[in-house]
Amino acid sequence: MKHSFWIFSIFSLLMLAGCSSYTVVSDYDRLMPFYDYKTYRWTDQARPGAEDDILVSNPLVYKRIKTDVDRELAAKGFILKERGPVDFTIYAHAGIRERVVVGPPPSGFIYHSGYYRGWRRGGYAAFWYDPYGAWPNVRYFEEGTLIIDIFNSTSNDIAWRGVARGILKDYRSAESLHRDIDEVVGKIMAQFPPVVK
Repeated sequence: MKHSFWIFSIFSLLMLAGCSSYTVVSDYDRLMPFYDYKTYRWTDQARPGAEDDILVSNPLVYKRIKTDVDRELAAKGFILKERGPVDFTIYAHAGIRERVVVGPPPSGFIYHSGYYRGWRRGGYAAFWYDPYGAWPNVRYFEEGTLIIDIFNSTSNDIAWRGVARGILKDYRSAESLHRDIDEVVGKIMAQFPPVVK
């Protein structure tokens, strides 16, 4: 049971363990009539680029995201309609990809045996060295991305996209997961509707 909860958590959402380190950006079509938008509904119709949507296999997380988005939009005066015509539709999806970061060698004095500054000998050095130079500092991690798309109902064209991206966190409790989802969705939806310039 503990293992399955870990799998559920790691595929849930994005956050850097221990702090709120993630990026949130948005973009929009300047020709869309955002000032006329008042009503909306959710759509489950998959869009291009959302083939590997991890929210499909995590319905509780998807439900939480929808609830948070609805709350944020209601606070701004938008109305959710289940039937009839609406001004825009919403589609949320998420994905994961493995990332590799190669940085400078770790600092510190480490005993080594091999070539160092042209001499073959053992001793202490500021970095890991071998006959080809310093060893790089390589780190692997999984990066998660949550995307919220808004489409114009009349043209069915994308009007706005909000994206949050960060390092996946292993959640130990549902409460911490929910708290992070609330925060991330709130930061994304704070940028909607856009201030058209």
